[in-house]
Amino acid sequence: MLEDRQIDAFIAQRGVLKGLNATLGITALVMVVVFILYTILLGEVASQQFLGLKRWIEETLGWYYIIIMLLSFLVCTTLMLSKVGGIRLGRDDEKPEFSNFAWFSMLFGCGTGAGMLFFSMSEPMIHFASDWSGGNPFMSAEVKSAVRRFFEAKQVALAAGLQPGDAGFPVPNDLVAEAAVGGVTLTVFHWGAVGWGLYAIVGLSLAYFSFRKGLPLSIRSALYPLIGNKIYGPIGHAVDILAVFGTIFGIATTLGLGVEQISAGLISLNFLAEKSTTVTVLSIIFITLIATLSATSGVAKGINMLSQFNSYICITIILYFLLASNGNYLIASSLTTLGEYVSQSFFMTLWTARSTEEQTWQGGWTIFYWGWWIAWSAFVGMFIARISRGRTIREFVMGVIFIPTLVSLIWFSVIGSAGIYQSIYGSNMTIYHTAVNHWDYAGTLFAAFDVLTPGIAATIAKVCALIVVVVFFVTASDSGTLVLGRLLSFGRRPPVQQRILWGSLLGVVTLMIMLMGGKEALKALQAASIAGALPFTLVIIAMMFGLVKSLRKDRESFVADEDQVKKIVEREIADLS
Repeated sequence: MLEDRQIDAFIAQRGVLKGLNATLGITALVMVVVFILYTILLGEVASQQFLGLKRWIEETLGWYYIIIMLLSFLVCTTLMLSKVGGIRLGRDDEKPEFSNFAWFSMLFGCGTGAGMLFFSMSEPMIHFASDWSGGNPFMSAEVKSAVRRFFEAKQVALAAGLQPGDAGFPVPNDLVAEAAVGGVTLTVFHWGAVGWGLYAIVGLSLAYFSFRKGLPLSIRSALYPLIGNKIYGPIGHAVDILAVFGTIFGIATTLGLGVEQISAGLISLNFLAEKSTTVTVLSIIFITLIATLSATSGVAKGINMLSQFNSYICITIILYFLLASNGNYLIASSLTTLGEYVSQSFFMTLWTARSTEEQTWQGGWTIFYWGWWIAWSAFVGMFIARISRGRTIREFVMGVIFIPTLVSLIWFSVIGSAGIYQSIYGSNMTIYHTAVNHWDYAGTLFAAFDVLTPGIAATIAKVCALIVVVVFFVTASDSGTLVLGRLLSFGRRPPVQQRILWGSLLGVVTLMIMLMGGKEALKALQAASIAGALPFTLVIIAMMFGLVKSLRKDRESFVADEDQVKKIVEREIADLS
């Protein structure tokens, strides 16, 4: 494998400009500043432009995003099941750098942990009971009608002073139970194997070409089998700048959402009466400071320790809901959801909207998620590659696709089902109204704590959730800082000064968006980053072709070596006998 100084020589031999790192950094910085100023100064006009472009993609190219996601998943699983699954991402005798628990913890810390917490209870509730744009398209009209009638009847009964168990209080039928499972299943689909398949194909390509082939850990390296040394020219520069652009705005918009959830937690704990600019500023500064300090200590210390710490708290939150709600119902719901997900996921993956109402729903949910996964794929894929050295392709795919899917299923089945159970059988409709009527993603989880265990237990649960929120957003920002440093250092470990620079820049970008543009700018940047994912899909397609092409050659030597070992062993056995 090539060391840093060998990489430098490798680049120099191919006539790469001596100031490549500085050029990329300055170019990316200028693009970021111009884009932010455009968004903030034009305000509503820019917002409408980006939202219009996003809406056009959702309505016109939804099928294209669906194909990209499905292909990524199929390529990864095929490689896992084939003979190349035994190829190691590194030297043949190399061992993984991190334990399985640390590895899984960091996958969630930089990948989907923040989003899973944000939508943990609200999304299953919305897919279960909301009629927005037709509601869950995988439910029949009869099921939707039954849910609507049940909650209308429950509202009337509560207003009349009736309580669950009283004569005349509505009792849910089998159709309501079917809707409950359907809501959780659809949520798991959005956060499950298909999405992680995209992260896996990007991460696997980068890890393979870097750790197996000795190329720099950079997005452009995955294109080497297709364009060769041209990766060191304008095409390679453009690909890396696209990745930088997506990483910065992906992290910035995520930090913006994180501030909303932190504010919701502080309001729930009565530390705040309402959201304020001061809290926004302090939250972003606090997260940026911790993330930057963590980034300076490297992956093995900072991100690793924070991610494992967060995993233990998340396990505690799961146990809380199992104890505070109806544990039997939650476990039964988890098992039923598993069966539904396995049987329905392929159909759900290929389902494409046809009517205007279906397009609105799919664009607002599934295609929005697929665009979000794609927008994040360069950043998350590179980080996953960085922490996966020494694992075989089979281990990698299992760990990046199937284990996270199982964890997502448990997370949403337990927490989401707890909200659904309380909404159906509880003595109030607080959770239902917060999620379904008000669409308060950030506040639903905190409202549930007060409903399930009012008093000191709710306070402790809120504090734990708030800690998880902060740490998840810290690890996302932290890993983003390291990825930006590597992208602009041509795959090498960035110096401390550069990590501090990019960590601070992420905080500054987020502050500018939140203070000068507010929610409109945040929505516009979110829409723009998702729309900007469109050109990166071409890079992902090239990655798939390049990886398969290179693995075919690697497979020949790998199989030949394997056959040779078998013959040697057979001869030894024959001699012994």
